[in-house]
Amino acid sequence: MRQPRRHLAGRGSPEVDVTAFLSLMVILVPFLMITAVFSRMTILELEAAASAGAVMPEPDALQLQVWVREKVIEVRHQGRKGPLRFDRTADGQDNQRLAELAAELKAQFPRSVQATLFLEPQISYDDLVQIMDAVRIRPSRDRGDDKLTELFPQITLAETPADNSVVKAVK
Repeated sequence: MRQPRRHLAGRGSPEVDVTAFLSLMVILVPFLMITAVFSRMTILELEAAASAGAVMPEPDALQLQVWVREKVIEVRHQGRKGPLRFDRTADGQDNQRLAELAAELKAQFPRSVQATLFLEPQISYDDLVQIMDAVRIRPSRDRGDDKLTELFPQITLAETPADNSVVKAVK
C-alpha cells in the first residue's frame, strides 16, 4: 500500500502576486492613449488613367498635363500650343517652378481641379510624391499661421506613352 504524502498537505494553495502587472498597466495604458491622439494618417485618392475605350466624364476646362521625364518636366494644358519645359534639378528648383506655375494656372482657372501626371518608368517614388505635392497643394502663411491652399487635388497617374503622343482626355 501507498503511504500518503504529508509534505504537500500542509502547504495550501499557492498565491499569485499581480501587483507588478497592475503597476505596469496603470502606467502603460494612459501613455498609449495619449500618444494615439497624436498619430494621424493621410490618405490620397488617386485614379489610374482611363483606357481609350472608357467613357469619359465632361473634360476639365484646363486639362492640365504634367509630363515628368528623366531630365525635363513638360506642362501642357488647354489653350497652349506647345509644352512649357524646364529642366529637372537636384536642388528642387524644378518643383518650385512647377508649384508657381500651378498656382498661376489655378488663378486663371479657379474651377479646375484635375491634373494628370505622366511619368517615365525610371522616375523615383520620392520624385513622384514631391511633384504631386507641387501640383496638389501650395503652402502659404496667413497671419503667422501655416495654411495649405488646394490647387489641383484630383490627380490621375499615367505612364508616358512610348510614342510620346499627347493624350487628349484627362480622366
